[in-house]
Amino acid sequence: MNSKKPILNPSLREGLKTFFSFSFRKKKILVCCFLLFSFPWGRSGWAQQKEIVAISAGAGALTFHGDVGSNSLVGAYSFMRSGYSFSIEKKAGNNFALSLNLLKGKLARDEKSSDNLPKLNFESPITQIGISGTFLMTAKRQKAVTPFFSAGVEFISFDPQGDLKDKYGSNYYYWNDGSIRDLPDSGMNFYYAQTIERDYKYETKLTDSVKYSRTSFALPITGGIKLKLNRALDANFSFAYHFTFTDYLDNVKAEKNDAYLFSSVSLTWHIFMLTKEEQEKFSNIDFVSIDKTDTDKDGIKDVDDLCPNNPISVKVDGKGCPIDSDADGIPDYADKEPRSKGGLPVDVDGVELTKERLAEIQKDNNVKAALHADLFSEQFNKKPSAAFLKEVEDMALELKKNPDYKPSNTAIPYDLRIADWNKDGFIASDEIAKTIDAFFDGTIIFSAEQINRLIDFFFEQ
Repeated sequence: MNSKKPILNPSLREGLKTFFSFSFRKKKILVCCFLLFSFPWGRSGWAQQKEIVAISAGAGALTFHGDVGSNSLVGAYSFMRSGYSFSIEKKAGNNFALSLNLLKGKLARDEKSSDNLPKLNFESPITQIGISGTFLMTAKRQKAVTPFFSAGVEFISFDPQGDLKDKYGSNYYYWNDGSIRDLPDSGMNFYYAQTIERDYKYETKLTDSVKYSRTSFALPITGGIKLKLNRALDANFSFAYHFTFTDYLDNVKAEKNDAYLFSSVSLTWHIFMLTKEEQEKFSNIDFVSIDKTDTDKDGIKDVDDLCPNNPISVKVDGKGCPIDSDADGIPDYADKEPRSKGGLPVDVDGVELTKERLAEIQKDNNVKAALHADLFSEQFNKKPSAAFLKEVEDMALELKKNPDYKPSNTAIPYDLRIADWNKDGFIASDEIAKTIDAFFDGTIIFSAEQINRLIDFFFEQ
């Protein structure tokens, strides 16, 4: 019996191994690659691949339901606090899954009423970890939206704090007229008490006359929907109501235990095992050797090499790119003037373009522009004379006498090869004339646009 462990996608396996040795920029790129290449995009692959585990992360709002604020004029949803969730889920069949869940956040509540009762408030950090079972209402054919319900048990820790003093350390005293002052509402204090405001800093640890545990258990009941974004990524919208076994989340003991609601949005990433065919495909690949590959033998591994295809024996910098001493954009190994002055323009060979050379280049460009204008003028739309073509060839020969002229050695484009009548790989003026004659006679299939490109190629060759 085969007892081998499931083989993860190679990008995920090797990426986790080397992730922490990469720079921050490369980590971001690597994470994107994991998310992209670990997804089973192919339809057949999706049908054959087996899910290993699903990982979910989300955020939402926590709303307290307990003793503090139960008779308040302001609803509980005015005191929502943020919460963050993380879970690992393992499917057991098509409709059921078990998950390990973690939630961190805060619960808070204030009392705002018109009577003269003490106005209580609290805020408590909360951490919970638990397990749950989820029932998925899936159909035979997979749908984009899947309702789900879950229930479980969890361990929670909490630590209620109260906002009992202002920023100057003065206690809050709630008066019958609705104000908050620094002295009790009695006697002559009316003349001396100063109106103060709450700072909403929960600075005081709350305790009861009875010492109680700040940990407990809870039963979460969850309902929601899964929205399938692609074959390996879901968006989840859920509401989880947590029935606790303590009445001290708010530091107030009454008849019923406290509870809270977590309304959240999360993403689920499904990780799949490779099919048998895919395992065989990758079993003979040495990913460690690939990671050590140095294609251009410059001492920089390809995984870290920004220029991995340099000529052999070329000097490179720490990023694997050829040394460019004068920073003119032409590496030293191809630079005919590797110490040209900084800031000055250079040609493709790295040679400084002096005013004289720029003038020569401009002159050549003017000649080419004039030829181009002639060739595309109304004169060329008629059948050119042999004398005209001879003049064109003479001008081209004059251009080639320039010491800076370099033949392009460009192959004749496939659709223009019909004009190479003698099959020597060169278009001469008499061949252009012959092609134009055939064009006007209708003996070859050629267009006016091809004639124009043929003339352009004549000057480029």
